[in-house]
Amino acid sequence: MSARAIRIIIIVSAATLCRAAAHGQTMREAFAAMPDSLMPTLTKNNRLDLMDFMDANMRAAVTNRLGGETLMTFLSADSLSVKVSAALTVDMKMAQADTAAVVRVKRTYTTATGEHAAVTATYGAPSWTLLEPARTTETTLYRLDEKVNPAQDNK
Repeated sequence: MSARAIRIIIIVSAATLCRAAAHGQTMREAFAAMPDSLMPTLTKNNRLDLMDFMDANMRAAVTNRLGGETLMTFLSADSLSVKVSAALTVDMKMAQADTAAVVRVKRTYTTATGEHAAVTATYGAPSWTLLEPARTTETTLYRLDEKVNPAQDNK
């Protein structure tokens, strides 16, 4: 092979790697870069520890800022699941929207009686700018007026 052919191969390979690096952010990188304000019970070191424990096939649990246990139950290149507390589970999924990466975050709140509500928001990656405001996507919680004045069947 000529020196010119080798240079062309190197240039094309470098350009391909740069392009892949620009668009190929993983869930791991997004979770590490997530602002503390979006998950205030976990520090950045807590988030990094959770991922390290998952990589080592260990129980991925840390003590959060509230003194409780937070457990990462799933981690892949494009998604993760974290049980922040007995009342809150956070699921994240990376996706491509047009040419940019987005992270969809679903927070599921569960009461002691088993009722739950899921709230979903979409953020731009890697900047974590809010693209789609939080909205309730499913709920089994009663509205306050339903608890106070339950519908009567004999009307």
